[in-house]
Amino acid sequence: MARHAPAVCRAAGYVRTDDWETDVEETRNSVYWHDTEPVAAGEPLDGDTTCDICIVGAGYTGLWAAHFLAEAEPSADIRVLDAGTVGGGASSANGGFVGLTAGKVLRRLLWYYGREKAAGVYRTGARSIIDIGRFCRQYGIDADFAMNGMLQVVTDRKQLARLELQVKRSERTGLRGSFKLLDRDEAQQRVGSPQVLGALRTTGALVNPHRLVQGLARVVREQGVDIHERTPVIEVRKVGNRYRVSTPTGTVTANEVVLATNAWQHSFAQTHTKVMPVWNYLMVTEPLTDAQLARVAWPGREGVSDSLSFAHAARLTADNRVVWSGGRWYYFDGRDTDRAHLRNDAAHADLRESFARFFPAWRDVRFSHAFGGPIGWSRTFIPQFGRTGDGLVYGHGYTGNGIAPSHTGGKILRDLVLRRETEYTELAFVTVNQPKFAKGATGDKGAHLFIWRQETGDRLPLLLPHAAALAPRAFFAARAARRARVAGAGR
Repeated sequence: MARHAPAVCRAAGYVRTDDWETDVEETRNSVYWHDTEPVAAGEPLDGDTTCDICIVGAGYTGLWAAHFLAEAEPSADIRVLDAGTVGGGASSANGGFVGLTAGKVLRRLLWYYGREKAAGVYRTGARSIIDIGRFCRQYGIDADFAMNGMLQVVTDRKQLARLELQVKRSERTGLRGSFKLLDRDEAQQRVGSPQVLGALRTTGALVNPHRLVQGLARVVREQGVDIHERTPVIEVRKVGNRYRVSTPTGTVTANEVVLATNAWQHSFAQTHTKVMPVWNYLMVTEPLTDAQLARVAWPGREGVSDSLSFAHAARLTADNRVVWSGGRWYYFDGRDTDRAHLRNDAAHADLRESFARFFPAWRDVRFSHAFGGPIGWSRTFIPQFGRTGDGLVYGHGYTGNGIAPSHTGGKILRDLVLRRETEYTELAFVTVNQPKFAKGATGDKGAHLFIWRQETGDRLPLLLPHAAALAPRAFFAARAARRARVAGAGR
């Protein structure tokens, strides 16, 4: 979840949005979270050095790995390299949703790995959500961590069918107690959108992602780990029994190397086809006044997402801004991650329109920030961890939902580096069923085709009968009665 590959950086500018129905406004094309805690870039690597473990990528994945490795082996010499700055990639350019894997991932987990492995992923994910909050409290990290829960809402008949399938899959996996099904009235009391037809309430939290990754970096440095920022890695090559990590300002020779750059993993020959960078976008409003807040019911301040293939998500920040994110992915040929794509007028116009549909009472609210960033897409939508053919350890592929899984991933990487067999190395994320993407123009065409297919699938009408879609009131009533019977039997 860290930015790695060097890119031409265009200074943050302003885009005028004359096509919006409200007054013309100016929206800043920069990451909102960076404004909440300005930080200075650290020093780059200077010269040649050696260490026990070299981690490439100073985002959540690399820093959690460094933290857990330093805990397990306090005497180990660990160095972290990043092409940009700590958390300069997806680790700070996200919505700050700390949640479990989405419903489509549960379907794939069941398909690829079966019920036991799928349940194991969800249990460790739920544990990571709680542990991140504990970590913030233990180390005094003011990251606005709030265990508010998540609402997965549905806004059309097809999403109602998907909700029914997700409930059935969750029950099949033994996860019935991890969610609460809400009918239309109950859901709209939790979030006051006229589009909402029902919801699942699940475990989850909200966080300021920038402050979290900066706090994590502080803790890692206090553990004795050296972090070298502005140090792009050009090549990692095995030389004898060790690895040589080459950068423009020096080399690191290490016993073990971890590649933890997520959407930038294509920068390395060993992981070029394992993950594809696709762009997703966010917008942040100006702080809402008390009068504006009162227009929309949102008493629990949960994170909210719809159930589209390319889902939209919403949350409130500590200073009462609304973050509105998601929508369709954008892929730029050649696996392009140039920061010029931080501004995408088409994506931001779509976000404005979808925001106004979901929250019509806030149609006049002004946006202060509009930005985006690349996410690491794995073909299975499931994070991937393992070793390459030449022995490099890797972790990536969160597909837009990486805050909690990267915490779990840090423990996986720790155990892979230390060559331990643990509950973490037995998770479904590790080694098996990791199909690759094609290279070059064929990979480009495949990415565009996938995005088109997902968009088309959301627009197609419901083709199969599902009780939730055909008779939603009866479906929710039957589920509520079932829940009451189960609760009564447990007394």
